[in-house]
Amino acid sequence: MTDLADFLRARYNEARQREHAKLKVIPSIFDGHNVEWRYEMIESEALYVDGHPYPAEKYTEIATAPAPDPDVIADLDAKLAVVDLLAPIVADESYQGPDHYGGVDACEKALRLLARPFAGHPDYRDEWRPTPSSRPIVDETGSKL
Repeated sequence: MTDLADFLRARYNEARQREHAKLKVIPSIFDGHNVEWRYEMIESEALYVDGHPYPAEKYTEIATAPAPDPDVIADLDAKLAVVDLLAPIVADESYQGPDHYGGVDACEKALRLLARPFAGHPDYRDEWRPTPSSRPIVDETGSKL
């Protein structure tokens, strides 16, 4: 199961890097500059940066570039924390005692479920597919997953 935990960490870190890549234009190159839209009778609109004409389409492209979504980053950080919490429990092969209340089994199943969205990834292993549970896994509406 340590391979599964490492796989999950790699996927979540890749997703975080993709999300943080959106930071390239934030802060904007226009921060600290006087950006002014002028509406005139002859020309429909003109853009001036620090009093100098600037191509409006270029400004719009730069100023409206997507920024990283803090909710996505927080979700990925939470998933990484769950993996870090569960992985040592599942990886402790020296423990031969009883699995009280199915705790170790539940931790392993949770890691498998976290990996399910990556089933199409070339590094995903079939052995990580979630195993059947004695109780059905359902979503918040009661539908089976």
